[in-house]
Amino acid sequence: MLATQNIGAELTQVIGRHSVLIVPGLDNSDAQHWQSLWQKQLPRSKRIELDDWTTPDLEKWCNAIELILNASKTPLILIAHSFGALASARIAGQFPEKIAGLLLVAPADPDKFFLADQLPRKVLAVKTQVIASTNDPWMQVEKAAHWASLWGAKFLPIENLGHINSASNLGTWPKGIEQLRTLIHSD
Repeated sequence: MLATQNIGAELTQVIGRHSVLIVPGLDNSDAQHWQSLWQKQLPRSKRIELDDWTTPDLEKWCNAIELILNASKTPLILIAHSFGALASARIAGQFPEKIAGLLLVAPADPDKFFLADQLPRKVLAVKTQVIASTNDPWMQVEKAAHWASLWGAKFLPIENLGHINSASNLGTWPKGIEQLRTLIHSD
């Protein structure tokens, strides 16, 4: 595992010239969540802001993403988790020119929120990677693979990491940083 003091240098090297937008899921990502730990180490990162993190409102999540994308002079890398992954996929379908890459980790099942018809059902014009755990309570890995296929995303199933959140005890999640590197440097 990378030492904490090396994480910032590693992440900065991985993202290169890109800026990052962190898109958490329901309840936001707490201080021990890998998204929060990454954000602390990334000098050119922002996080969407919401008044209510407990109500799954796709429009509000999408509006928060769009607000930051519109303010950026360059396309951003979106690093999304759970419900935030659904909103990020939708925005990528609408504004691909504003997104340099999409890392969707442990996407929530859109059927649980009655949102499947609001998500793209085509290959996204953005480099996309979907990472899912084989025992995620929020979406079965086979269903995550299905959505990844629809979006033309590279798909990575990971064994038994639950919802890939704070409860998974990943710390800075070096495997995730490796996947971010793969996403950014793929053609």
